[in-house]
Amino acid sequence: MDHLIDTNVLVLFLQDDPRLSRRLSDWIEDPGRNSFISLASLWEISIKSGLGKLRVAYADRLDLPELLEGAGFRLMPIGWPAIRKAGSLPLHHRDPFDRLLVAEAQLRGLPILSLDSKLDAYGIERFHR
Repeated sequence: MDHLIDTNVLVLFLQDDPRLSRRLSDWIEDPGRNSFISLASLWEISIKSGLGKLRVAYADRLDLPELLEGAGFRLMPIGWPAIRKAGSLPLHHRDPFDRLLVAEAQLRGLPILSLDSKLDAYGIERFHR
């Protein structure tokens, strides 16, 4: 099953962090599934890096999108339909990046790989273990 990867899960995966379950890592690495990454996640990584909240070497790489695509990820552009939908979602979650990912998951009918239980309030399918 294809899926959208939450920013936090992406960062954990790229860092080979043990807090990410083997099951989620296997989902991401499965060649029979498309792992989508929203450009909003790259934007969020860049912002958090610039603020000093995230320290990862790849945050400043100009070729990060190409590196991710080369590793088998599918990049998802940020489009007006998702922006519009995210703007009208209830504020169960205050993070605009997470609301944008929820909107993308809803519009595309994709489950989201996320450790954030606040996303459950939006009625999307979330894999977290």
